Amino acid sequence: MGRRQQPETVGVLDSINNLPDPILSHILSFLPNKEAVRTSILSTRWKYLFASSISILDFEHCLKNLYEEDVNNFMNFVDTLLFNPREPVHLESFWVNDYFVDDEDDYLPLYGWISTALSRGLKNIGINFINEKVPVLPTLLFTSHSLVTLTLFLHIKDDMKIPTNACLPNLKNLCLTNLAFEDGYSILKLISSCHVLEDLTIYDCCFHSISELNIHNLLLRRLILCFEHVCVRDYDYVMAIDAPSLVYFEYTGIVGKGYTLSNMKSVVKAEISISHVHEVHSERSATQLLQGICNVQSLHLAIEAFNETFFRTRLDPKLVFHNLVELEFHSYYCYRKGVRLVEFLHNVPNLKTPILNLADGEEGLRSLPIPSCLLFHVKEIKISGVDGSKYAFEMISYFLNHAMVLEKLILKMINLLGKDELCILKKLLRLPRNSKKCEVVVH
Repeated sequence: MGRRQQPETVGVLDSINNLPDPILSHILSFLPNKEAVRTSILSTRWKYLFASSISILDFEHCLKNLYEEDVNNFMNFVDTLLFNPREPVHLESFWVNDYFVDDEDDYLPLYGWISTALSRGLKNIGINFINEKVPVLPTLLFTSHSLVTLTLFLHIKDDMKIPTNACLPNLKNLCLTNLAFEDGYSILKLISSCHVLEDLTIYDCCFHSISELNIHNLLLRRLILCFEHVCVRDYDYVMAIDAPSLVYFEYTGIVGKGYTLSNMKSVVKAEISISHVHEVHSERSATQLLQGICNVQSLHLAIEAFNETFFRTRLDPKLVFHNLVELEFHSYYCYRKGVRLVEFLHNVPNLKTPILNLADGEEGLRSLPIPSCLLFHVKEIKISGVDGSKYAFEMISYFLNHAMVLEKLILKMINLLGKDELCILKKLLRLPRNSKKCEVVVH
């Protein structure tokens, strides 16, 4: 039987070999890079054929704990791939790190790879450098006309240098993590050089010697700002944002000196997580931040350590969310947070779906004025962290008594023993409700 199959196998191989190089390269493009490279041993013709099939090169998960010989072999492979004159590779995406670099001289070949890929029309690049001493990044990284996505994750202590001729006319996605800028002009120059930028993410970047951080872009649709690990002393500036096309806005971390959010009426969804709102100036800054997004329809709001005066602004027309229909609210380390929440609900007159975590509520809700959204609009309420305490029962009772058009109350209980959970469940289902359509669902 083996003799009958041998000619068929040879025939198949001949048929494959008779295909033109472009078709073979297209077939190889469906293989993982490692498997495509292995075809180079088939024959002289196949030696470099794999190169034109590779569009994505990712160092991220393959360069940790390599021996010196493995590093040399790896570098030789990349040199062969990128500098082969017979089959020059044109990468679409390049994700690179410096896990194999020992000193500054080792960055020369690495920068050569980056520059070569960029010169051949690279669209997406991600750079993750863990060393603190890194030479200035290649200028071409900030002047490329082909880049669509640029991701920089650096641990360098020196200030980031942005070339004066920075221009990224086709960049749509920019992500900056752990960078330090000597002034506000550098980041402004970088953002303004991206004429079609749609998605901007800034994680834990430091801006030294500035009084105002200005983010201005006409086409920006998503903006994520995270200052969770930034020291308070490094955040002594006002943030000004002008983004008339923004749809999604996310902010995490401590609050700054102040906020000026202009032309933000297009924002549909926002996620705000702020901490240390326990002084007058931080409370004022947090209020400014929320005022800038008052037109959102969906809001995730998490506040840590705010004092008892925060949110007592239901008569302030500058902090009324007329369009808000979905609110997810979390608070940590704060005084009488249940009362603060109910007071805030006066500022969301058209709210339909509140999502809450009220495991540690408190007494005193029954005497509070009833927010209009509870009387006329709230149809579904989701509450997690239900522990069976009298405080949690009072909060749940408050909603059941005053949510006149409520259709569903979804309760998620924390881990309890079987008998305790059954007892609490029965008690929950017996609570009176003023909406005849209300269904109570317990998870």
